[in-house]
Amino acid sequence: MPLCVAVLYNLRREGGSPGDSGEAAPLEAEYDTQETVDALCAAVEASGHRVAPVEARQDCMEALRRLRPDLAFNIAEGLPGDAREAQAAVLCDMLGIPHTGSGVLSLALCLDKGMTKRVLRHEGVPTPAFAVVPPGARPDARGLRFPLFVKPLREGTSMGISPRSLVADEAELRAQAATIHRTYHEPALVEEFVGGREFTVGLLGNGAPRVLPITEINHGALPPGYPPVYTYQFKKEWDDDRFYLLPAPLAGGLRGRVETAAVAAFRALECLDVARVDVRLDAGGEPQVLEINPLPGMAPGLSDLPKQADAAGLGYDGLVRAILDAAIARLGL
Repeated sequence: MPLCVAVLYNLRREGGSPGDSGEAAPLEAEYDTQETVDALCAAVEASGHRVAPVEARQDCMEALRRLRPDLAFNIAEGLPGDAREAQAAVLCDMLGIPHTGSGVLSLALCLDKGMTKRVLRHEGVPTPAFAVVPPGARPDARGLRFPLFVKPLREGTSMGISPRSLVADEAELRAQAATIHRTYHEPALVEEFVGGREFTVGLLGNGAPRVLPITEINHGALPPGYPPVYTYQFKKEWDDDRFYLLPAPLAGGLRGRVETAAVAAFRALECLDVARVDVRLDAGGEPQVLEINPLPGMAPGLSDLPKQADAAGLGYDGLVRAILDAAIARLGL
């Protein structure tokens, strides 16, 4: 039976071009273009459902109350706030509207990289040693081994990540933490740098989630002297196939270990329906989970997850249908 599906999104508008470093990237860098919203709506309709796009602005609660959809397809990144990626899910819960994707707690936790890593470590999921530096505080690297990596605690899309994020000593650590504090007005996450191969792993479903073909970030294709860091500049400027190996060339045993780490993170954070997990190999070749995104980008032909769905033979419509079907089955709709 066809459902009425509200597509919840935040729209990226023109203006405010961020610098290449990403250190001044606006929140809208995470928002979706009209082309992505249109493609998602078309894919929902292709799945046999009625669709109603709803922009997740401050007045969207009334729009949802009037619409009373059977289900919300949530890709909304939220408005400014500590737990902004959970805002749309909170509204849905308040109105009794079921939604695709993870719940409020998981969305809030996964945005906070420090809390994410605390849960991962408690659940035995390998992740680099770390510290959180509140605004105005002096970084304390005791117990951590240089080189270290410094990034904002609550940002995505590689915002705040540049070649300067990789620090070799106390002076560079203090300078980069101060930059994060000054630019984003939030804590900085400091973690031991894991410099091996880097992967992003797309997951679909629940229980035993399906692992899509894995993407490797090919740092070997970077210009000479550029550090092996997946920066905002990397994502903006280097998007041809030589920078992304899909499917990643992984031997069976290593592939299994990467997949196991990604699924363990998905379960530890109690994610639902869909997520993307970022993993790097340590000096011993073992996977370390860097972070998890329960609201992965859905730009067709551009974002990692749709590219992985293409490689799996699903295509964009099949990806959207898989997320819908996972939510519908989980919710008993």
